[in-house]
Amino acid sequence: HAQIDPATVVEIGEALYEAVKDNQPVINTAVDWAGAVPKGVTDWTKLENWKGPAQSDSFYIEFKNGIGMKLTKFAWRFVWKYGGDMNGVGKYVTQAGIDIDTAYAYLSEHLDVEVKSLKPVNYGTSAAPIGGVDVQVSVSSHGLFEKTTKVCTMTVKGDGTSALGTCESGTFGHDGGEAVVV
Repeated sequence: HAQIDPATVVEIGEALYEAVKDNQPVINTAVDWAGAVPKGVTDWTKLENWKGPAQSDSFYIEFKNGIGMKLTKFAWRFVWKYGGDMNGVGKYVTQAGIDIDTAYAYLSEHLDVEVKSLKPVNYGTSAAPIGGVDVQVSVSSHGLFEKTTKVCTMTVKGDGTSALGTCESGTFGHDGGEAVVV
């Protein structure tokens, strides 16, 4: 029986999964999620007092061609359950991932979205741990030639808060250049 260490936060769940594969949403919320829990815990249901799910505002990444026609668009929200504790200690995260709002691709285009979870961290103290994990969304769009990928990362925490990391969101030209004003 592994020793449980509430102050050390580890990741459970899927570290990497596909949310959209060649224009089709393929996310399986039963398994496609991550959690940040005490070291020694492998099953998040052993923790109590879960709240949520919390959800972020909606984000989108859209690609347009040179004449302003929409090629692909992906819109989503970050979601997570929070507040789970171990015998009254700590606030941890489970079922962190995304909810898809929109997955659109024009006939000639291919949209792929990958979700990665990384950096399980204790954002609290050793006496009052707050688990957190980064959820990173990578949106790739490609037509006949070039492939362009944009990435958006959100840190979700066991106290129900979140912090936006580096996030490329909005509308982009498909040549990989700067965002275009629409």
